[in-house]
Amino acid sequence: MKISALIPTYNRRKYVSRAIESVLAQTRPADEILVLDDGSTDGTAEFVESKYGSHVRVVRQENAGVSGARRRAIVEARNEWIAFLDSDDEWLPGRNELLFRAAASLPPEVAWLFADMRIVTDQGEGRTFFEEYGLKLKKDPEIFHDPLVVQFPFQFCMLQGSLIRRQALLDANCFAQGLRSDDDLLAGFQMACKYKFAAIPAVVTRFYRTSDLFSTSVEYNGRHGVDYYRSRMMAFSLVIGTGRKKPWNRHYAHQVRGLCKLRATKGQPVRGLAFEQFRYGATLKSLAFWSAAMFGASGLRLWSALGKVRSRNASDSAAAIHANLQVRE
Repeated sequence: MKISALIPTYNRRKYVSRAIESVLAQTRPADEILVLDDGSTDGTAEFVESKYGSHVRVVRQENAGVSGARRRAIVEARNEWIAFLDSDDEWLPGRNELLFRAAASLPPEVAWLFADMRIVTDQGEGRTFFEEYGLKLKKDPEIFHDPLVVQFPFQFCMLQGSLIRRQALLDANCFAQGLRSDDDLLAGFQMACKYKFAAIPAVVTRFYRTSDLFSTSVEYNGRHGVDYYRSRMMAFSLVIGTGRKKPWNRHYAHQVRGLCKLRATKGQPVRGLAFEQFRYGATLKSLAFWSAAMFGASGLRLWSALGKVRSRNASDSAAAIHANLQVRE
């Protein structure tokens, strides 16, 4: 078993050393360290070559976005297993050793093995993703025969904490859709529709959410952007294509509505897109939204306003019920 550590980067000269040093410090060394420079303009590639020489292979390309960088890195990789690391995060020293020990015991149909990651903010180290979002493993490692349970509503198989079979990523056509954000979410669904996943409870990565990274963070800046919705529409369509229509058809329609509202705020047409809600069935909600969308941006503004009123009324009702129960007690 051999591993390629892949570090896609764009204008991360200030942080990339943290990532590379954490790979070099592994108790089970990576068999290859590849930095994929996605058209950096701050000298990131030159800095890495100068500081690390032959210890790190640098591949350059014109800027294609994070998805294009990850795809190129997979194609360039030389080994059976892929381990991604964002250039502003870091692995803990025993990461590879723990994941490889678990991978050795897994059947070949398991193509994605992941572990926990600790969130780091301006206040320091905080909770882990498993703790924050409620994943409790019954075994070590635990195989998920239905990988969708760790994809939605929260995706636990974060790339920075994972070990993935390279050929499976290529066969599933991961990171080939040209997304500028949320490509990792789509990749998780693409793989989950074909292979099994497994997890171990160990914390193997520090995931940085410090304020100095916000201005250039793909996760932060892509949140609720066009590709946020496009990636989920593609992901839910894949699941539906495997024969599992419900509840994924409702999730698909919800993402269509989100994209419609986003386009409306930019003055873009939404009427044609609104029909996408009906691709996998129709509901009263989708019909009502379509009616609002026929009036363009003004109709969707009214839809959003009514939604806020409904949410406020629901909150008031819940509070009243809670108060009534307390009185009865």
